[in-house]
Amino acid sequence: MQNLTQLQHFQLVAREGSFGRAAELARITQPALSNSIRALEDRLGSQLIERSERPVRLTPFGRSILDRVDRVLFEARNLDQELANLAAGKSGHVRVGMTATFSTSLAGPIIAEWHHANPDVKLDLVIDETVKLLPGLRDEALDLMVGDVRDLPGNSGEFDYVEMPPHKGGAFCRSGHPILKIRRPVPEDLARYRFAGTHFPAEVADAIARFLGGADQARDLIVINSHNIAALRDAVAESDLILLTTGGTVRNMLALGILKRIPIDFDIVGLWSVVTRKGRVTHPAVPQLIRKITEVSRREHDHRLTPYTSQYMRR
Repeated sequence: MQNLTQLQHFQLVAREGSFGRAAELARITQPALSNSIRALEDRLGSQLIERSERPVRLTPFGRSILDRVDRVLFEARNLDQELANLAAGKSGHVRVGMTATFSTSLAGPIIAEWHHANPDVKLDLVIDETVKLLPGLRDEALDLMVGDVRDLPGNSGEFDYVEMPPHKGGAFCRSGHPILKIRRPVPEDLARYRFAGTHFPAEVADAIARFLGGADQARDLIVINSHNIAALRDAVAESDLILLTTGGTVRNMLALGILKRIPIDFDIVGLWSVVTRKGRVTHPAVPQLIRKITEVSRREHDHRLTPYTSQYMRR
């Protein structure tokens, strides 16, 4: 029976290529880490790491067992989660990653409705680009993520996907913006102004550039990029900037009349999937959260998600 701590120390050194960095992550001294791995090598009867190399390298034997060590530690963490689930009941901790556009559009109603059913479960929400969220899913720092389909790995054996319906996007401006005086604006009319948006996937950025009539020139028109869509909405409400996003992110500001949709068929569509690591045991509330994410996404697609500002407007 192998010592799981020793296996974890071996995995850290293999991943980091450095005893010093691995010791920092393990929160032990470097000599203690080295002794732990030597004890593992003595137990196995083979050297695992070439210590004379910088960065350190695995021996052929070390490379041959690394995948198996990864699987053993993965299953050990799954067992820990199973035991924690049994002990915690409906309490515990869930960690979720979302893109900026999806979170601004739908995280509010998703979290509100899910929390109502799981009031004792803590939730951490991380906002970032899809490609930057994926490592967190691989390292199990995240239980699930909602990522842009266009930035997700295709045919991956690592992950399970739950696709959601597309969300139509467009161009939005402040009430009273000069472009609203044009009854039927064309791309050339929009190209007179500057744009704000999130860090778009390459496919979306290319589509926007084609729509505006020229790749290089059009890319220069997007002058404000941020994951903070609340800041972008405020900037657009107080300037002649035009916001490129999905309708859900500005749902409430449209209902209040602060922002207006520009009447032009802009080629922006939100395409998202819920992503989980294949085979991983998660908190019991995670499947319910996935169902809530897909349910609310469907309601948005079907135009059945009411702006929360409406309840105040009716008073």
